[in-house]
Amino acid sequence: ECDRLYAMQECLYKIGANITEKPDGLIIKGRENLKGGSVNSFNDHRIVMAIAVASVVSKGEIQINNAEAIAKSYPKFFEDFAALGGIINVI
Repeated sequence: ECDRLYAMQECLYKIGANITEKPDGLIIKGRENLKGGSVNSFNDHRIVMAIAVASVVSKGEIQINNAEAIAKSYPKFFEDFAALGGIINVI
């Protein structure tokens, strides 16, 4: 699928996280809000879910490109996310 450490670092950095990639993990310094932005899912369903959850604390919109990768493991994720109060806009 993808290099998840790199993918998470790239996505979270693009939406405003204070994050550093290490060889064996990530260091994420807490922040009250994220800024939003556009990210690539790296065609990984886990990245899609993680960024969707991160959107809850974002002041700006987050666009997840290739979000259809979610179908690999949890096709109804966005329905459930919306039912819990998440905001979804399909482009």
